[in-house]
Amino acid sequence: MQKKVNGNITEYIMEGPISEKTEIFDQQIPNALGSEIKVNMDKVTFINSIGVKNWINWTMKIPRTVKFTLEKCPYVIINQVNMVHGFVPEHATIESFVAPFICNSCQFEKPLMATLGKEYSYAAPGVERQINLPEDMACPKCKAIMEPDFFEEKIFGFLTKRKI
Repeated sequence: MQKKVNGNITEYIMEGPISEKTEIFDQQIPNALGSEIKVNMDKVTFINSIGVKNWINWTMKIPRTVKFTLEKCPYVIINQVNMVHGFVPEHATIESFVAPFICNSCQFEKPLMATLGKEYSYAAPGVERQINLPEDMACPKCKAIMEPDFFEEKIFGFLTKRKI
């Protein structure tokens, strides 16, 4: 794990598994108004049950006054977000995550980095959540149209749980 501090923004760049040995759980959490925590999970490989427990305990310490965002979440993390109650605080924002696509013609798999504001947006008072997945993503191998390799309602379940 790497930690970068730039003014009031603390960024953690996580790598490998999230387990009982993950360094982020030993980190102090800023609590000043206007502070921000960003967690880049691009290189997270898996999470075990102790990692889930420790992650929840760590994120519960983040005050609502601290802006908390997750970036580049792998599919294994977005599954935990949607399956485990409290995996992320209700005031957290998921900025981007990996959505797997597959070609039914040649079985080639290609991930799409789904990004807030482009492929999805959160529900808000009086506004429904929005999901805008590409309908014409061509397979780089055979040029057939690729399809999502997930259930849309499940992978985007987190869009209705956030409370700011």
